Amino acid sequence: MDEQGFLLALGGCLVLAGVALLARARLFRARAVRVSGRITKINLMFVENSANVREATVEFTTEDGREITTEAGDIGSRRLREGSPVTVLYDPRKPTVAYVDGTSMRGGWVGVVLICFGLCFALALVLVRLFGPG
Repeated sequence: MDEQGFLLALGGCLVLAGVALLARARLFRARAVRVSGRITKINLMFVENSANVREATVEFTTEDGREITTEAGDIGSRRLREGSPVTVLYDPRKPTVAYVDGTSMRGGWVGVVLICFGLCFALALVLVRLFGPG
């Protein structure tokens, strides 16, 4: 496989991975149950590139009355504090899989970034083939 074919395959894989992540996030949101909850803890994680990740622990009551306390992933927002009331989206089949509504749910923005990179690879290859040497 030549260099251009490899880059085209890589771009295609990135687009497919991005679409899969977006579809998974959209499917979760479609079947998730929305309830009121509260942030009980915020963990500040330091990562190598000096960006901080704020992960929340939330508590909420499921529709069938179970009290759940679980990790809700990256909340991103600086406005949210321990004790803040939030809307929680949870999987009715597995209530410990939950996210705070309106925050960066796993798959959403990552999928968009992967799609953009994949399309950039494809666009660059098209431009090289149209206007490149030879």
